[in-house]
Amino acid sequence: MPTVAVAVPAADRRLCAIPALKAELGIAESDNQFDGWLRAEALSASDRVAEACRVVGDDAGDAPATFAEEVAVVTFSPDEARNVAVLELPWRYPARVTSVTVGGAALGGALYRGQPKSGLLSRTDSAGRSICWEQQETVVTIASGWSVDKMPTALQDAVKRLVRLRWEAKDRDLTVKAEQTEGAGRTEYWVGSMAASGSALPPDILDALYAAGLVGG
Repeated sequence: MPTVAVAVPAADRRLCAIPALKAELGIAESDNQFDGWLRAEALSASDRVAEACRVVGDDAGDAPATFAEEVAVVTFSPDEARNVAVLELPWRYPARVTSVTVGGAALGGALYRGQPKSGLLSRTDSAGRSICWEQQETVVTIASGWSVDKMPTALQDAVKRLVRLRWEAKDRDLTVKAEQTEGAGRTEYWVGSMAASGSALPPDILDALYAAGLVGG
């Protein structure tokens, strides 16, 4: 597997702005009493969403996985690059390739072709024909993720849903999975059990992320 080193970490890993969360929860934008709680829960929910989507973080563990904007350096060993038609970048979506070096020499932008959505990187010759990569260390710099104002709706909605679940649960006994109220019926709560896929996200949230093409293989 290639190594990943985050060169410029995200300034803020939250995938949804606090005003949007306030609107979701019916909190007036001028009401600041819950801001600290919202910031903490938004960050936690955002990290869980990135983890569930299998975003690859920094190998050293210094920069958690995120869909927020950051710059990472991916290094393929000579054996990993040898005679390969296409290099597959670790899941950091979208993977916008900004530079490539092979054996320490920089490639011109016309000599490679990146696919930001799939994370596939091919090599081309001066005539634009596809060729295999060489048996040399290949270093790829990518800019991934989005700023919060351009964050995909599916990611924002996932964070909103998780924060809402925590908001509704913050004043109740978390060991209670359901409540029966006479005349009102039965209310069941999500208590963080694992989905069939192994994700700790509720299945409907994970399904929406899959449908949006945001979950890596």
